[in-house]
Parts: sequence; C-alpha cells; structure tokens
Amino acid sequence: MWVYEAFIRVVQLSTNKMSTTDTYTVTSEQNDHGCVTVRAHPRNATYHVVDYADETDRERIADLPAGSVVRLELSRAGRRGNVWCAESVRTAHTDGGE
Repeated sequence: MWVYEAFIRVVQLSTNKMSTTDTYTVTSEQNDHGCVTVRAHPRNATYHVVDYADETDRERIADLPAGSVVRLELSRAGRRGNVWCAESVRTAHTDGGE
C-alpha cells in the first residue's frame, strides 16, 4: 500500500504546475490536523499548508509559534482551494532571532 501512496505523491508533484518559494509569517500555529496558516511577504496573501514533503518538515513547522518567519517552498496540495504542500521548510533569519 505504501508503494501506491508514494507513487500517487510523485505523480501529484510532477504534474503540479504551481510551486513557489518565498518568505512567510506564521499567522496560525499548526493545529491537530497538521494545518498551519502563513502569510506571504510582501503580498500579504495567505496560504493553508496541509501537507508536507516529509515528517521532518512537518515537525519543523509544528514547533513554530505564530509570528515566526519561515522560508517555504510551496506547491498546490489539490486542484481547488487554498491548500498547499510544504516541499521545504527553513527558518528565516531576522533581526529578532534565528
């Protein structure tokens, strides 16, 4: 079964036309379902991150409080709606900390 799930994930990522890397502010901490809401700089567009490339990225963003600044590579997690997959998660360096 895991092979099928991995195959579906590869197909979804390879057919995904929308991918962006940018700096974001966490506006809503990760909830019990793994969703975190972020706001892009400087556009102020919001994104709901609901999927992660791996467990390390999921854990990395789970530890961040609201107001944290992160560098994310996002790709669409579905065909409709404002749901995204974090392909990479990096803490951004700011004047206020890491």
